[in-house]
Amino acid sequence: MLQKNKNLQREALEIESALQLNDQQQDCYRLWCDGNSPYSCKLRTYMNYKEIPYKRMRINLKTYYNIIPEKVGMSIMPVVITPNEEVLQDTTPIIEAFEKQFTRNSCIPDDQRLAFIMWLLEDFGDEYLTRFSMHYRWGNDITRNTLSHRLGRSMSYGDVNMHATKVAPMILARQVGFDKPLGLGKAENRESLDTQLIDLLNILDKHFCQYQFLLGDKPSVADFALYGHLYAHMLQDPFSAQIMEAKGSRTCNWIDTINELGDKRGYIGQTEFGDWINLDETVPDTLKELLSFVAKTHIPFAIGTALATHEGRKEFNAMVYGVDTQFLTFQYRAWSFENVQNHFVQLNKEHKVFIDDLLTQTQVQPSMMKHGILHCTLFDGFTPPLVKNGIADARIAYLKNKEKLKKEETKRKKVLKSNGVENESV
Repeated sequence: MLQKNKNLQREALEIESALQLNDQQQDCYRLWCDGNSPYSCKLRTYMNYKEIPYKRMRINLKTYYNIIPEKVGMSIMPVVITPNEEVLQDTTPIIEAFEKQFTRNSCIPDDQRLAFIMWLLEDFGDEYLTRFSMHYRWGNDITRNTLSHRLGRSMSYGDVNMHATKVAPMILARQVGFDKPLGLGKAENRESLDTQLIDLLNILDKHFCQYQFLLGDKPSVADFALYGHLYAHMLQDPFSAQIMEAKGSRTCNWIDTINELGDKRGYIGQTEFGDWINLDETVPDTLKELLSFVAKTHIPFAIGTALATHEGRKEFNAMVYGVDTQFLTFQYRAWSFENVQNHFVQLNKEHKVFIDDLLTQTQVQPSMMKHGILHCTLFDGFTPPLVKNGIADARIAYLKNKEKLKKEETKRKKVLKSNGVENESV
């Protein structure tokens, strides 16, 4: 007679033992990631391309809500543990650190002008494309139902007492409330995003007819950032996949290439690459079109976030793609945009003149620097991407306190509700 739940018990043991490295894995990083997470996909494919040795670790409910918060201070992914047991979090700082440590297959152009364009596009990919991801994943019934069960299947892996059908309703409930923060509160906002996606795919498909990657014929950090959302959400989710395939076939080929980077099975992973775009010879029209798209979407969104953060406002309005859109303020996005601005001001005089002219042509400027650099104090004294090094640093203390306050607020609201108080103002 077969042992009851034998395979489920094997999964549970696999989850438990994943943190341990055997003798052949001592130089490996450990990567907590999930294939449905854009930032997980961004970092995993980057590490594949760079041939950075790592051991993938699955994330289930126990990992996400218990183990990772102990390491990082909150439930988040991806998370990296180094061979020296240091904990790293936040993909952009991780990649910046890895670029200094692993110099082979550099993903940052030597030309500082092109590097600035890369950081701008990377921020656009990381921060603005979230709007597409959440709109298409949770904004229609077919994807909402599919993904709640897909994520439920992933989160119940290795738990003999859990099943995807039990987890799916919890995941659906957790997604309530994303509309307003990302400017998806009105039908016209969602209709605008539908138009934006088609326009973006049109630009990318024209670009990929001439160049294999965003900045030439080798992948940059920006490629992995845009890829994360366009693959993990847009191409994997059923509703948006039909749009991607019908309107962006060249973009889908680009995604396929990135998916296979570092894969030596059957020699399918690309190993030979061309050169970066030479800006002294030409600035491709398609790159200008992409920057113009960023000017109409990400720039007003980022500027609004930075100004609202600076003024202490919890929400703001921005004119995005010609539509007045209301957002909630997220400090992290202000901090991230500030880093892009810093890359701009750090250019030497000659490079800054060149880039400023290009950004003015594409209408990124003067808006990008209209208010100057509004410093965001979110990570002052912190050490991104390092979260913990022997003792908890300022960042993990901050995140743990934030999670504690969130739990206390939830508990307080439950008490109010149990006492018959539905609204504090009543």
